Amino acid sequence: MITNKMKITDVIKAYPRAVDIFNDFHIDYCCGGKDILEDAVRELGIDSKSFIELLNKKLVKAVHEPDSGQVLAIERLTEMAVPDLIDYIIATHHAKERILLTEIDELINKVLLAHYEHHHKQLVPLHGLFSDLRKELQEHFAKEEKLIFPYMKKSFSGKSDGGYVKELEDEHEAAGNLIKEIAFRTNDFTVPEDGCASYHLVFQKLQELIKDIYIHIFTENSLLFQKYEGGI
Repeated sequence: MITNKMKITDVIKAYPRAVDIFNDFHIDYCCGGKDILEDAVRELGIDSKSFIELLNKKLVKAVHEPDSGQVLAIERLTEMAVPDLIDYIIATHHAKERILLTEIDELINKVLLAHYEHHHKQLVPLHGLFSDLRKELQEHFAKEEKLIFPYMKKSFSGKSDGGYVKELEDEHEAAGNLIKEIAFRTNDFTVPEDGCASYHLVFQKLQELIKDIYIHIFTENSLLFQKYEGGI
């Protein structure tokens, strides 16, 4: 049973299916994972009591529905040791997001040219925000893979890490802020009525990227870093 005083990260650890519901209601479970559920819901202007009642009902119902794979993934991740979790993050999230970043970069430039005349007020800022996010993620991946993750694999015993965890958390927050601005600029990924197939596709790919980033950041902030600092 979910209560209003639970941290968002604890909700997902106990009930992985909550991820889909949090996505629907735009509740930040990656950078905001340490927030109390009641506070996070209230900030969005949603009645916390009604939401938590709805969340519990949906989760009870979801037990009897087919699993998309996210439930099993999170349950499996909670059991992984630090080195295995790092390998999983690189092979799963870094790999997928690099592909999506390349695909979106080509698409967003194509859409910018095709729809500049009528939609430049949306597409120009969106192009800039995506470029910033792409740069942020690519540099973040390189830092993790070449410096911080190898260090963590050798020293996951709760010892001082020279501020590496805090550094990564700050970068996660920067990416999270860009994602929120992208969602705002796209009107929550609503394609204009005259949008072409590529317009629809770039918004679809952006949503796919953002959902993966959310799970990615949750996995690092709420699982990897806690295990690392605890020497697990």
